[in-house]
Amino acid sequence: MSHAPTPPAPAPEPNSLGSVPPAGGKHSAYWDMDAQETAVAYLKRLRAVRVQSIALIIANLVATIWFVEAGNLLLYGIGLALVFVIALVARVRMGMLFINLGEVVSQDCDPVRYRAVLDVLAERDRFGRSVNTIAIERAYCDYLELDSAGALRRLGTVTFKRKDNLRWFRALQIEFLSRVDLGDIEGARDTLARLSAFRQNFKAGSRNRTSADMQVADYAVLVRPPAERDAADAARMRERMMLADCHQQRANWQLYLAEYELLHGSPEEAARLASDPTLNPLTPRMERLHSEILVGLEARR
Repeated sequence: MSHAPTPPAPAPEPNSLGSVPPAGGKHSAYWDMDAQETAVAYLKRLRAVRVQSIALIIANLVATIWFVEAGNLLLYGIGLALVFVIALVARVRMGMLFINLGEVVSQDCDPVRYRAVLDVLAERDRFGRSVNTIAIERAYCDYLELDSAGALRRLGTVTFKRKDNLRWFRALQIEFLSRVDLGDIEGARDTLARLSAFRQNFKAGSRNRTSADMQVADYAVLVRPPAERDAADAARMRERMMLADCHQQRANWQLYLAEYELLHGSPEEAARLASDPTLNPLTPRMERLHSEILVGLEARR
C-alpha cells in the first residue's frame, strides 16, 4: 500500500462478469474469481512477498554477523546495505501488487471484487497508515457503482498533511467524474481547474506529467454536456479509443463516440459502435450509457 495506484481512466466503470474474458484476451491475474477468492489470492501473494523478504533478511543478517566475527568489515557493510535493498525491493513489489490489482477494474471491469480486497485491507490497517488511499479507492468504487454522491462524501474524509501529495491528483479525478455524473458542471469545471494546476507538481517531461496532461485534455471534453460536444471532441474520442491501454478506457471512449454520433452525426455509425461485441465487459455506468444509446437508436427507427 506504499504506492498509489495508477490514475483512473478518463471515465471509469465496472459490472458483474460472465465467463468470457475482456476483448483481446487481456484480463487481470484475478480473472474468473469471485470477490472472496480475489481477496484471498491477493493476500496470498502479498504474504508470499513478505515471507520471502523476511527469509532473505534473516539469512543476510546471519551472514553479516559471521562477517563481523571474521573481522571482514567490508562484507559487513555490504550485508547491512543489502538489508535495506531487500526491504526496498519488497516495498516496491507490494506496491506493484496493489497497482496490478487495479486491473480488476481496468481490464475486468469489476469494482465489486476490487472493493472486497479494499475492505480486507481496511480491516488489516490497524495503524491507519493506508486510510486515505483506501478511502480514495473506495470512492472510486462508489463512482463506478453509480453512487457519485457517495463518492464525494467519502472523498470529503480524505486528508493529507502535504498539499502536493500526489494522491490528491487521483482524488481530484474521481471528484471531477462524480460531479460530471451528478450534473454539477460548475463544480466539475472548478475541479478541472484544480487538476490543471495540480499537474505542475509532476516533473515536466516525466511519465506522470504526460499522463496528467492527457487526463486534463480528456476532461476538457467530458466537462461539456454531450449535446454541446463538437467534431473536434469526436476526433479526440477516436484518438483516445485507438490509443487506449486498457479495455475499460477503450470501451468508455467508444461509447462516448457512439453517443456523439447518435446526437450529432450518423445513427448508423452509432449503431455500429454500440453493437460491437468487443465492448464487453461493461461496467454499471457504461451499461447505463449503452442502454441509453440503444434506446435513442430505437426511437429514431
